[in-house]
Amino acid sequence: MTQPNENTKEHLKGRGIDPATLDDDVIDKFNKFSKGELKKADDLGAALMADATLDNSTKISAVH
Repeated sequence: MTQPNENTKEHLKGRGIDPATLDDDVIDKFNKFSKGELKKADDLGAALMADATLDNSTKISAVH
């Protein structure tokens, strides 16, 4: 089982997500982000969630 690094643990804890519920591949990908990169992802997510003109599938697609 892939273990989350400290940045990943902090990021997931702030969202109420138990790392044990995520696949190893997902944890591995999270572990590659720096603390600053996770903050940028949060900022993007907040902006997308605040955009009332977009439906949820568009918000998700915008990240990809």
